[in-house]
Amino acid sequence: MKPQNQESELWRRKFEPVTDWRPASSSTGALKSVLDDPLGTAQKATESLVKALEPIVVEARDKIKDMTSVLDEAAGKSSVEVRTFVAKTLESMAEKIKPK
Repeated sequence: MKPQNQESELWRRKFEPVTDWRPASSSTGALKSVLDDPLGTAQKATESLVKALEPIVVEARDKIKDMTSVLDEAAGKSSVEVRTFVAKTLESMAEKIKPK
């Protein structure tokens, strides 16, 4: 194309009505697919994390139940010093795991 011809083409396109217009719904689908991919990936990562942590949580819960029964029995049969030690230990543990 000659330079003059290119210039007239640009002027023509500038002032003509837009013919390649698309409704917003078709572009929304593209945006939705862009958002769905990371959200799906995040959901799968969350599910795999829950599956990985579930056995650890169950094991920890069982150990805490066992420890609680042993400490309860020891506190009931022991001297004041032992019960004081157990109480301070439990307070210390509670402070460490307390949500902030």
